[in-house]
Amino acid sequence: MVKCCSAIGCASRCLPNSKLRGLTFHVFPTDENVKRKWVLAMKRLDVNAADMWEPKKGDVLCSRHFKKTDFDRSAPNIKLKPGVVPSIFDSPYHLQEHSYSVMDSPKKLKHKLDHVISELEDTKESLRNVLDREKRFQKSLRKTIRELKDECLISQETANRLDAFCWECCQESIERDYIS
Repeated sequence: MVKCCSAIGCASRCLPNSKLRGLTFHVFPTDENVKRKWVLAMKRLDVNAADMWEPKKGDVLCSRHFKKTDFDRSAPNIKLKPGVVPSIFDSPYHLQEHSYSVMDSPKKLKHKLDHVISELEDTKESLRNVLDREKRFQKSLRKTIRELKDECLISQETANRLDAFCWECCQESIERDYIS
């Protein structure tokens, strides 16, 4: 069976004349930390598992994904130096490195999103409680103003001014503390 490079968009195939063309193929490291670095560098996702792609036993990367300085050419067979990580990928635009790119796995991102959504729901509930308290306070204040007016302790004009002032204060407080 012909081995193909595992990098996204790479059409390199391990054919009898590959070495003559300077193309070598390299199996994934057995060291789990280095293997993870290779996989992260590839930015390849497993669509079925919605997670990072995991290389299988026969999967390989071709020499096009490594710098010339990554190779040990002292032996008859060209080998990679220990611990090197592939760094040359012609990824589709949506997978290229950007300052805003995220290297977390989809599962981790889903967990973060769920956490943010939960915090948002808690904040919405808290805001509803504050607004309900403000409404109760306003009703109580208006009731007090009406009682003062009914007992002739304040004039109608003063009652209207207090009512308008209380309404403005409550609105400004809500906007300042919870909307801005």
